[in-house]
Amino acid sequence: MSYAEFKCKAREHQVRFREEVLGVDYCKYPNVLHIADALKGLVFYAPFRDEILEELRKPVPKTSSAPSGQMLTNMLRSEHIPYNIFFPMRKNMDGCRELFNDILSKEEIGRVVSIDIEFHPEPIEEYLADHTAFDVYVSYVDMDGRPCGIGIEVKYTEKEYPLKEGTSEYKHVKDDDGNTRLFPNYLNATLGSGYYKEGVSHDLLVSNKFRQIWRNHILGASMVLHGNIHRFTSITLFPEANVHFSEDAMPKYVELLSDAGRESFVALTYERLFKLMERYFKIDEGWVEYLKNRYIF
Repeated sequence: MSYAEFKCKAREHQVRFREEVLGVDYCKYPNVLHIADALKGLVFYAPFRDEILEELRKPVPKTSSAPSGQMLTNMLRSEHIPYNIFFPMRKNMDGCRELFNDILSKEEIGRVVSIDIEFHPEPIEEYLADHTAFDVYVSYVDMDGRPCGIGIEVKYTEKEYPLKEGTSEYKHVKDDDGNTRLFPNYLNATLGSGYYKEGVSHDLLVSNKFRQIWRNHILGASMVLHGNIHRFTSITLFPEANVHFSEDAMPKYVELLSDAGRESFVALTYERLFKLMERYFKIDEGWVEYLKNRYIF
């Protein structure tokens, strides 16, 4: 199916979930909850709902973005998904270790230290000097006891988004004439990472298709270069039916990567992740089944 067909089916799927599982009415758009239902945390899996809402009430650093209202109301957006998938994993760090070793295809992880949602290193000026953040950050120590990290970008129906002239994001990658010119922190992390093939065009990296993927990848690289961690892996998580990622952005981004870049990057589908989670987690009997019913159609 095309991307437009996928997004239409995803919307229909969330509407059915609201009607048949949650049993509540909608506000203005069929995939949007009334604020009273949203504030109950109905976008989250019920057994972990109270813990997630308590987590969301915690203050965030000044350099971080507070959760948007659409996280709780718009069932079609992805902001709530890290909480449904990764927040419960904290209850079984041994399962996390086995899961991510399988995803990385090697016995890399000795111990998972923490799983943080919406994370970026501080102070931001010493890294990318912007508000790039990982949707999920898995901190671990490797088999030799060295600190390492996995940064995860979670997608659902999203695709590329336009670069808007005049924004700080634009000024970080373009000069006054609209030509590509990387901000020094971006340039240092991109070149210092060794993740990209020689001669890869920066125009490609900052294009709408790749810009967010690239920035998350080099945010991790900046942590390695800064000496915080020994090794970093960037994971982009998406449903297989989202053809923008599965058939376009992911395979074409991988083509830009060097051997080191490919070793530090994983394109991961919901379908594969949920199958692995069934193998490694026994946290809650209905959790993974809920995730499959909620996000796969």
